[in-house]
Amino acid sequence: MSRKRFVIILAAVLIGAGIAYSTWGTDTLRVHIGKTYDATVADSTFSVAAHTVIYPGNPPHPSSAWISTPVIIHFDDPEHGFTLPATKFASIGFDEGKVSNMTTSPMLETLPFDQLMAVLDQLQSHLKSAGWVEWNSETNPWVNTADETSRKALQVELFDHVKVAVLLIPHKYSLALNVKCYARCNERDPETAKYLIDVSVGKDYYSE
Repeated sequence: MSRKRFVIILAAVLIGAGIAYSTWGTDTLRVHIGKTYDATVADSTFSVAAHTVIYPGNPPHPSSAWISTPVIIHFDDPEHGFTLPATKFASIGFDEGKVSNMTTSPMLETLPFDQLMAVLDQLQSHLKSAGWVEWNSETNPWVNTADETSRKALQVELFDHVKVAVLLIPHKYSLALNVKCYARCNERDPETAKYLIDVSVGKDYYSE
């Protein structure tokens, strides 16, 4: 086993242990596309209502929720659900009293590249296990982290571009997995740059 691969595996173990410790007692948000606002509020220990923007219509109704405090998000579809590590970045849109879209991140803060790889590998593994598939294997495939050569190529690419994988539960959901360099990117130094993953979920508008 290469030293680089060992470092990534060790980072995954440490991140997993850290998440288990740091998220003890963290509120949960149980949400999926199409779920009603009332059910989302009832099923979550996170105070959704306290973070909801109410549209002043007739009658007034929830339009969005904005989250900036730690929460664990369960995408609680019974067949294709997944749980993200704790985050403090999330927004949820509502349409006619139901969840229409969600954008969040599987991390509490930006991370160095090796730690990012540990989170990304776990996230992609969970999504594959839950039945998510590529929309287009040529233009927006899974992010390739299979070996050290692939990871080095990805690290170089992220200095110039956001890497986007578009995934589907066909005819039901779409998910955009955005991997990007977020801080100190202009230095182009792998040792100082910090990275972020965004996860955006909505209806599947890609399938025919």
